[in-house]
Amino acid sequence: MKCIANNISVYSPHTSWDSIDNGVNDWIGSCFDSSLTVPITPNPSVVNAGMGRILTLSTPLPLNEICDILRSHLGIKHLRLGHADYHCWAKRHMSTNQQYDSIRTIGICAGSGASLLKDVDTDLYITGEMSHHEVLAAVAEGRNVLLSEHTHTERGFLVSVVKLLHSQVGGGVEFLVSEADCNPIQTI
Repeated sequence: MKCIANNISVYSPHTSWDSIDNGVNDWIGSCFDSSLTVPITPNPSVVNAGMGRILTLSTPLPLNEICDILRSHLGIKHLRLGHADYHCWAKRHMSTNQQYDSIRTIGICAGSGASLLKDVDTDLYITGEMSHHEVLAAVAEGRNVLLSEHTHTERGFLVSVVKLLHSQVGGGVEFLVSEADCNPIQTI
């Protein structure tokens, strides 16, 4: 109400940015060199739109390098890793003989991605948060899981949104990303 009383417009698109082409999931994946990017659940009426993303990397990368790239892209110091069980990994990759911790495919879902990523056949899941049991299930399937906290999968994208809005509107309008709204969870 204070914003309205002071003639301040607040625009807060959330889920729509999760599913559009060049939205938040594409932003997360943009730090990797991929040869193919497709929605996990495509929108049949909009090309390249849909929830989540599956990336096929141009060249497989070691898991530790993926972690470094993602931390840098998100501007954070820490990730949480659910490390794939070695024997389950070997069983999943029996036909390809893919080296343990060599990542070729990534499933991405900004925010809380467990329900969307469940059963997505990739080497690695990247999302903000998953429950303990959801991570255990993924690890037992021979998949790695990187969790960055919910807010970190979305907040960095806001800079891209501001640039897009400026390019669409031009001058005369000021766009601000809230500095007061922050991650409610702290690593101490």
